[in-house]
Amino acid sequence: MSDISKNYSGVAALTDVSVEILPGEVHAILGENGAGKSTLMNVATGTTKPDAGTITVQGTVIPALTPGLATSLGIAIVHQHPAVLPDMTVLENLQVALPSSVFAGDQGAAAAARAMLDGVDLDVHLNERVENLTVAQRHLLEIAKALAVRPALLILDEPTAPLGGAAVDLLFRRVRDVVAAGTSVVYITHRMAEVRELADRVTVLRDGRVRGTAQVAEITDHELLAMIVGRQLDSTFPPKRESTPDDAVNFRLAGFGGPGFVDFSAEAVRGEIIGIAGVVGNGQSELLRALAGLETFNGTVEIEGNALTSRDLLHRAAYMPADRHGEGLAMSLSVRENAAISALKSFKRFLFVSRRTELKTVGESLRSLSVKAPSMDAAVSSLSGGNQQKVVISRALLSDPVLLIADEPTQGVDVGARAEIYAILREASSRGIPVVIASSDAKELEGLCDQVIVMSRGQIVETLRGDDITEERIVSAAVAATTEAVSVVSGRATAPRASRFRRFIQGDYAPTALVGAVIVILGAYILTQNPAYLSTFNVTNLLTAATALGFIAMGQNIALLTGGIDLSVGPLAGFLVVVASFFINDGKPIGMVILGLVLMIVVAAVVGLVNGALIRFGKFTPIAATLTLYIALGGFALLLRPEQGGYISQGFQGFVNTTFGPIPLFFIVIVLLTAGMEFALRKRRWGWRLRAVGSNEESARRIGIGINRTVILGYVATALFVVLGAVMLTGQYGIGDPSQGSAYTLTSITAVVLGGTSLLGGRGTFVGTLLGSLLLQQVLNATVFLGLGTVFQYFFQGILILAAAILYTVGRFRRRKRALEIEGELG
Repeated sequence: MSDISKNYSGVAALTDVSVEILPGEVHAILGENGAGKSTLMNVATGTTKPDAGTITVQGTVIPALTPGLATSLGIAIVHQHPAVLPDMTVLENLQVALPSSVFAGDQGAAAAARAMLDGVDLDVHLNERVENLTVAQRHLLEIAKALAVRPALLILDEPTAPLGGAAVDLLFRRVRDVVAAGTSVVYITHRMAEVRELADRVTVLRDGRVRGTAQVAEITDHELLAMIVGRQLDSTFPPKRESTPDDAVNFRLAGFGGPGFVDFSAEAVRGEIIGIAGVVGNGQSELLRALAGLETFNGTVEIEGNALTSRDLLHRAAYMPADRHGEGLAMSLSVRENAAISALKSFKRFLFVSRRTELKTVGESLRSLSVKAPSMDAAVSSLSGGNQQKVVISRALLSDPVLLIADEPTQGVDVGARAEIYAILREASSRGIPVVIASSDAKELEGLCDQVIVMSRGQIVETLRGDDITEERIVSAAVAATTEAVSVVSGRATAPRASRFRRFIQGDYAPTALVGAVIVILGAYILTQNPAYLSTFNVTNLLTAATALGFIAMGQNIALLTGGIDLSVGPLAGFLVVVASFFINDGKPIGMVILGLVLMIVVAAVVGLVNGALIRFGKFTPIAATLTLYIALGGFALLLRPEQGGYISQGFQGFVNTTFGPIPLFFIVIVLLTAGMEFALRKRRWGWRLRAVGSNEESARRIGIGINRTVILGYVATALFVVLGAVMLTGQYGIGDPSQGSAYTLTSITAVVLGGTSLLGGRGTFVGTLLGSLLLQQVLNATVFLGLGTVFQYFFQGILILAAAILYTVGRFRRRKRALEIEGELG
């Protein structure tokens, strides 16, 4: 890469950066957070287009690098924040990100995927949803994806940040293996010990510029630090507290136990920092979450002699989670809002928050922590990792906590910011706030903590104090422990059948099964009240109505899977019926009928293109874009048919309403189409890409999915399904009516949500959508057979959509809770 420059809103992220990667070398890139390392690697992989500069791969200048082209050139990257799709399974994440040739062979895709995971020692089920994986497991999945393509250039961006010692050793072995096979590796890290162990050459970035490149063997750590921070660092760690005879205990745990840990006892005097050590996944995170009041516990927690309950800790302790993006920050909010959110009560004047007080207090806090941000109202997502972590600390301190808990406080943070964070934690401790931190970096615990408690399998194996706190003693205690695993209250079931059942309950088909069961139970109840319920006439009418709604709902399902919504489906159906009323009439030649059908398809495709273009290129929200078409189509329908008119051909109506016994022909068609769409959604790249965009657009972009193309074609497909629904309505009503179809917008959304499709995108089924349509029509039908009034139709529709929304919200909450529990499951 030569003379690469990149600016964001006038702020230079990279300026004239030139880096050469030689064949078969490990080239380390060092620099503080915000130095431009990740931006440079995004340029190298085609995710970010530079403003200036050239990229040359094996002697060929690449004028416009894209993620897909980078992959074809043999460039693979393991992102600092894994480009995984949480709503999809492990196997689907591999299939959507990797070329189909990787899975070719006699053993099949599952065997190939299993071999990839085994290569990085990742023992998870292929059908496990990725949102249930730990942060470390997601990183290993990302590494497995990168290694699977046997890249010519492998970029590793902070790959060891969330990994334990054994996983780091395995990663280093794999890196050495791929380098021996001829792969070049770019290794981005904040840990100079890793540079010494792996790298041949090192390049240092600071403030978006190259500050030097050297052979690792020819430069000292002291020289590297000076280049990284632009100044000499006297000491990374602040001085520890000196003990005195008058020390009084201000923090005590006795018999403390909870999910993943038992019988934890410890005490500390004012000014001491307690460190929690051990191999990752041995109960440390569970311990910290219990101290924060996020998990139930037994035993006692005393601060300044006062016993605190879980509820007390939840409201009075400050917790800094390891997953900064997932739990620590609201990424869509500003720096000020993130810092202030836990302390809003202290800014209150009468019934309102005083903005002046908030700005003054938050500003002072951010300045005291040296947070570098364009302004307090800048999006927190625009900050570097170190500054984001400082915002988390600012929020914690502003809440005036009785206890400060930090899980991996410097994960992914540069050496300069680390020193500042250490000083902040030490200063908080000196003010009398008990500080408990967990870290996988033994050197960090050695330099910062006054006592270190080493855990293994949820139990204390050693407590180190004073001069005994050394990296060697900490690591030795952790790896030499012989304790047995404790019982994990919320742990993963190990029985294969239970595990499969859990995956089913958390999967896309659980809501589908529930809707199917409700249909059967409701049908059985109605039949006991009115034997005519299963008459041929009623079954035909019910299935016909469900088919019309089903076609439109299946289109709506596609839009929702992308993370959008289509409010125009109802008016589009009505407009297409009006169009049909001019062509499909008695006495019209067959050519005219065909022309009418073709025109309906063309109109629908144009509407889908306009919707998609407004969303992707016009930057409209899906609601705004499709609401625009909702209004326009309704107006066009009234222009063409100010009132009802244009009777539909009797022959066409007869064809649409053809039945085989009580089963309509088009119901058979929709069942077959549903099966085909479900197969495509689960087993074909089109379906994976559709769900990937809805699951996490940024991750989908990083793995090379064409977001614009996928979304626009998705809205076109949505509109084409509406054509089928309009054909059904044409056959049922037999006349051009501009008001037809409007109600189908809301009912289609209701049917889709009932079927289990997420309103947030990324997950859902076509089978569930068809059953949701059937249930909705069945409920309306039931009001007639049970002798209820029309008002009950609306009442039951409201109950169904409310129930669907509640069930989905509860499901998301439970899945999130489960994901947090898995963080600490003991192996």
